[in-house]
Amino acid sequence: MRFKEDYGGTSLREIELKPDATNKITLVYKGHQKLSSFLKEVFLPQGYPSSVSEDYLTYQFWDTLQELCSSLNGTLASHAIFKGMGVGDSQASALGATYTWLLKDGTGMLSNILFAWSKGTLLDIDAKRWRLFADVLNDIAMFLELLSPLAPSYMFTAAMCCTSVFRSLVGVAGGCTRATIKQHQAQRNNMADVSAKDGSQEKLSGLLGLLLSMTLINIVTVSPVVTWITFTLLTTLHLYFNYRACSCLVMRSLNPTRYSVLLKHWFKEGTVLNPVQVNSIEPFILGAGREQTCIEIGASLTDLKLSFDSTTDLEINKSNYIIYPCKGHIRICLRSGSNHSDQIQSYYFAYLAAQQSSNSPIILPTAEQMSKHKEFLSGLSAEGWDLSFSPLGASQLRYSPVS
Repeated sequence: MRFKEDYGGTSLREIELKPDATNKITLVYKGHQKLSSFLKEVFLPQGYPSSVSEDYLTYQFWDTLQELCSSLNGTLASHAIFKGMGVGDSQASALGATYTWLLKDGTGMLSNILFAWSKGTLLDIDAKRWRLFADVLNDIAMFLELLSPLAPSYMFTAAMCCTSVFRSLVGVAGGCTRATIKQHQAQRNNMADVSAKDGSQEKLSGLLGLLLSMTLINIVTVSPVVTWITFTLLTTLHLYFNYRACSCLVMRSLNPTRYSVLLKHWFKEGTVLNPVQVNSIEPFILGAGREQTCIEIGASLTDLKLSFDSTTDLEINKSNYIIYPCKGHIRICLRSGSNHSDQIQSYYFAYLAAQQSSNSPIILPTAEQMSKHKEFLSGLSAEGWDLSFSPLGASQLRYSPVS
């Protein structure tokens, strides 16, 4: 009797159980421990590729390249900061440099808190959009750091505080969206392993960047022209690699942008797009591709103006949400106890009402529309969309009837 053993989808060995008196197990074939196998165990999650999403390797490839470019640019920026703080200048004050550093750190901490408070929820909703935003802002911060030695001494501290604000925003947006992406990649509840191996890949890229920086720093900093040419080239590559990394992600959850793309195609063509198709046309540059009609989910009832009749009263009591137009927006009020399915359904009818420019004081779906919605949901499940949660940006505001 023969058995075949696989490890993470890769053939490892075959063993044969000989039918003798002792049932002795004889090893027939054993795969050699190649360097590629060792590197796979060190830098890739256990069980790769079946333990991660299909876009994992492509994303990590582009992400590692952008990390390398960022590391090299960071060396140029650090050199400029030390120069601006007076390293190598006999007239520079250590106390002055310390105050500059403290002000820089304090400004960064405060902006970190404010940004997390104001944008924290959006980072889950639009991970790709904010991921790209973080890297663009990181390049702007390094650009300012390269300019800082040229600023007068009284402006240097202000420049450092400004770059610290940018760095803190990068830290929040980049760190939070990275966690969302790792959650998407982890297919076997193995987010810790995926995150740990991502950290190893990042450290390897950082080590390579460190070695290259030690070689190049004395060359590229000889002339300001060479420094700026190198920075421009690395920044261009950094942005390109980041765009490629974000564009290869195939997110299966329904955020407002992806859901709007799905619904627009559904109401026009009557078919449901799969995640690959939607993600390939999803706009993720900050400020681009937003729907003109704003749908607010988790809104308040305070602006609802309605004279109730028995039919309306009955429909509202049966539903877990109320949809109504207000000041050019479509508002969705969620009932206590409503779930992700209710949010997905209410968003569907809110989008439909926006397309039809409904003037009704309250949006009540018809039986035919409910039937089409069920057909739409079946299509979503068939195409592989994840309906277990819905990052649609719903607030925590809920209503409940009071008898």
